[in-house]
Amino acid sequence: MCVLNTAFIIIPVFILLGSLTSEVLRVYTGIQHSIQSGHFTIIPDKEHYPRLNNYVSKALKALETHEESLHQTIVELSKRTGEYFIRQGTAVAKNVANIIFKAALMLVTLYYLFRDGEEFLKVFKSLLPLKPQNVDHLTSVTADVLYATLYGNLLTSAIQGGLGVFILWVLGFSAPILWGIVMGVATFIPMIGTALVWLPATLYLFLTGAYLKGAILLSFSILVISQIDYFLRPYFISGKTELHSLFLFFSILGGLNLFGFLGLILGPIIIALCMSVMEFYRQELLGKYEKTLYMP
Repeated sequence: MCVLNTAFIIIPVFILLGSLTSEVLRVYTGIQHSIQSGHFTIIPDKEHYPRLNNYVSKALKALETHEESLHQTIVELSKRTGEYFIRQGTAVAKNVANIIFKAALMLVTLYYLFRDGEEFLKVFKSLLPLKPQNVDHLTSVTADVLYATLYGNLLTSAIQGGLGVFILWVLGFSAPILWGIVMGVATFIPMIGTALVWLPATLYLFLTGAYLKGAILLSFSILVISQIDYFLRPYFISGKTELHSLFLFFSILGGLNLFGFLGLILGPIIIALCMSVMEFYRQELLGKYEKTLYMP
């Protein structure tokens, strides 16, 4: 099992990071070349966009006044961005030994968890001051919610990443699969999510004069890709558990607020355990056995 984890998780992650670094440097070099050659223009051609000129002529005049300073700002930003990624790549290279050590530590831990996990669980159960059937119920609920959150989050990430690949391919971006994968991974970043990819891509399209493509990408990202977090993620998770969608929705938001990335998993688990304890209270002390806190 540890060999499978290494083959299907750790190695692809390192390959993805290497490909992403190469792609970022390639895009950075391309932008610098476009700026130096004069193909990268901030001010749109008014003759090709008469309606745009009619609506934002004042804004365009202001841009024309500061066009040179804007060019310098973009050059400086692109330079700093490239230098940042180079520094990060250098830092990663310097910490290769530390990364390898942590990966080895994780594999050793996984090995013993797969081998002796059942024994660890039995010891943990024996320490809980609850009836055996209640302990079994708690562990069952925890396992169900853990599986459901992992399943729901991974499925949501795959769908958002797939939609990202589709729209980036339609709009003619290079390496859409790579950026779609990055978008899928970014779904796990609290408060940022897929905007890590589509927002810079949208700005790039607008700055290069591709206004229609920029509007399409912005609209599709906000109205379709981003909304999946609020509808499909709770649906996928609640479909595998007895948690009501409303409780699940707020548990995810609260978990993200308190625990960050881990809140996607810890939030639903905590609310499920709390509800289970409340059910024990109802059954043992109040003598009521109907479930009112779960899905109907």
